[in-house]
Amino acid sequence: MEVNNKMKHTIKVAWAKGFSQFLALAGAILLVFVLFKFDAIMAQIVRIINILMPIIMGIVLAYLINPMVEFYDRKLSNSLGKAIEKKCGKRPSMRGLSILISLAIIIAIIVVLIMMVVPQLVSNITNAVSLLPDQIQDLVKKITELAKNNDRAKEIITELYNNGISYFTEWVKDNMLGQVTFVINGIMGIFGTAVNCLVAFIVAIYVLLSKDTFKRQTKKLVSAFLPERHIQVLSSILKESDKIFGGFISGKIIDSLIIGAICFVCCLILRMPYVALISVIVGVTNVIPFFGPYIGAIPSTILIMLDSPSKGVIFLLFIIILQQVDGNIIGPKILGESTGLSPFWVVFAIFLGNGLFGVVGLFIGVPTWGVVYYLIKRYVNYRVRKKE
Repeated sequence: MEVNNKMKHTIKVAWAKGFSQFLALAGAILLVFVLFKFDAIMAQIVRIINILMPIIMGIVLAYLINPMVEFYDRKLSNSLGKAIEKKCGKRPSMRGLSILISLAIIIAIIVVLIMMVVPQLVSNITNAVSLLPDQIQDLVKKITELAKNNDRAKEIITELYNNGISYFTEWVKDNMLGQVTFVINGIMGIFGTAVNCLVAFIVAIYVLLSKDTFKRQTKKLVSAFLPERHIQVLSSILKESDKIFGGFISGKIIDSLIIGAICFVCCLILRMPYVALISVIVGVTNVIPFFGPYIGAIPSTILIMLDSPSKGVIFLLFIIILQQVDGNIIGPKILGESTGLSPFWVVFAIFLGNGLFGVVGLFIGVPTWGVVYYLIKRYVNYRVRKKE
């Protein structure tokens, strides 16, 4: 019997060792394959992501508005739910109503922002177009007067005019069809984005309504393949990741509100036009880390320059200063506290995320690096405790 047990143990050890070697070999082969077929694999991944983009957008939207849904769910359950329970003897679920209220608030905010921005843009563009003929006429008069008294200026103006006409003619012949195609593709892209947003809202509603079901299914799936100790570790990591991403989102909202308020006060002091509109644009675009104020400065500067070019230049200088203050003081301080990162690591994560993933990396770089930083710190602490 003892010989049989030793034989079984030897076979078990040998099988485990052979299986480990097989996994190592399979992993090495898979790594080589991925390295040689990296472009093809990435192309397929991008293709799958594009196909599933409405669903991904819906899941992200559900995650973003879930804190608001939970807030209204608690409030409604403690007020309306209790009142219904007293009358009917059973407290109904308030989740559906909470989702409806949260989505209504978000849609209302988007509509209000659009109503603030679009009419002002249309009004300024209309004014600019209406003033353009008079401005062109004045310019032509000045050029004509200059050409009358200066032969050299007349030659330069004639040459510029002929080159301009030639360039415009060539552009119409060679590029007009391409520009029309570009416009059509742009319109179709806007229509496709609108459809994706509509599908994303529907997916977000389904995800929020089925959140508890998804939780139970995920726990059951994980329990089937992982031991209890690993499940506890995974659960703590996921909770901390959710805390970091949630802290980053709330931190960016607070940061954007502060920047919008600073912009509003300073624009009032500088006597800028369209103060409320510009503050909204700067505050909303500030959600994009680091480069947000610059992105918001483009339409804002155009609006101000249509009213007063000198004020437009002053506003541009103000935005540069505001970006430096936000990027080096306000942003790192708020985001560092919410993600557990120092200002250095916040700036590091922004540049790394932008370099690896472009615009998307600007949004997810800081919280993603916050999760990586947490995992590294957790592992280092584990190794130190193990040595002790």
